[in-house]
Amino acid sequence: MAFLALPPHAALSPLVMGYWFIEDLEGSYEGKPIRTTPHAGAVLTLNFGRPCASEFAAGAPRASLLGIQSHPRNWSSGEGCSFVMVMLRPPGLARLFPALGKDSRDDMLELGGVLGDGAARRLCDDLAAAWAPRRVAARLDDWLLRRLSANRAFVGVSQLGHAWTTLLRTSRVDEAAREVSVSRRQLERWFSLYAGHTPKQLLGLDRIQSSLHAAQTGKGDPLQGFSDQAHQIRQWRRHLGMTPGRYSRASKSILAEYFAQARDAAPEGLAHFF
Repeated sequence: MAFLALPPHAALSPLVMGYWFIEDLEGSYEGKPIRTTPHAGAVLTLNFGRPCASEFAAGAPRASLLGIQSHPRNWSSGEGCSFVMVMLRPPGLARLFPALGKDSRDDMLELGGVLGDGAARRLCDDLAAAWAPRRVAARLDDWLLRRLSANRAFVGVSQLGHAWTTLLRTSRVDEAAREVSVSRRQLERWFSLYAGHTPKQLLGLDRIQSSLHAAQTGKGDPLQGFSDQAHQIRQWRRHLGMTPGRYSRASKSILAEYFAQARDAAPEGLAHFF
């Protein structure tokens, strides 16, 4: 099984965390469960080979948009699996796929249903023809930048990016609303529409992510942001389905080991895999 994480074009960095490549052509991971964690980001997945099987009604499409998830998901690899994941921040989901926040929340959408079957097929064929990861990343940069230019600006989308930056810095919804000169209620409506979750819910997911990333890497304090250990345990059970103690005793997957530690996987730290 092979992994690689590449950064996006600098102009895309406020919207895209990175491009993650995973290849299992020989099926070395077949039969081993793959679990992904909830976090405040969406994932555009484009397959070059056989897609991984999933628990979603959409099944295993060649191209898909996984919205922001609030609980873990299960996947399974197999011979011939090879794909790239475009890791989107909340503003990236809002700008690149406007008004799909609610539809994709805790769900996976077939990209053909979003772009049209022809457009989704052409994108996948173009990336497959590029073959080499760095060439694929360059073509993704071009496609995403063109999509940004072509998409009309929906009301509230540009403000959402600035508000999200403020939320990450202050953890205060009221302050984020003041920064973009709207009421708290209006900001909550924008986040629910464009990201599928309220600012408070996304902050909760981000706090869980920081805690899990600290537990995976040994860097940072897993208790940061929680009022006490009991609060941390309750939130882990709610969003991850396990306690920190149980996780510390469990063996980590090779996906978790690589992507939690890789500097280019997500510069700010992202524990996408268990």
